[in-house]
Amino acid sequence: MTESTKVDGRLVALHWPREAVEATMAVDTTKRQAATAEIEDGSGVTHRLEVLAGWDADYLVGKDVVASPTTEGIVLSEKSEKAE
Repeated sequence: MTESTKVDGRLVALHWPREAVEATMAVDTTKRQAATAEIEDGSGVTHRLEVLAGWDADYLVGKDVVASPTTEGIVLSEKSEKAE
């Protein structure tokens, strides 16, 4: 998988680097932080990729998410449900 590809599926795991886990209030928690996401797509393939996510992104584990490329990097966000 290339980093320019959009991935959507269920977030299986979100791994924060040790520095983020041990962060203090001196770190700006309003900015996205680097993490490793494991996303299982619709065909059952698990993609492991480096993403940018908000500090509160742990609630996304088990939910449908989208990892989309931006100028900043690959951003992880909750997949919005479209009205039918």
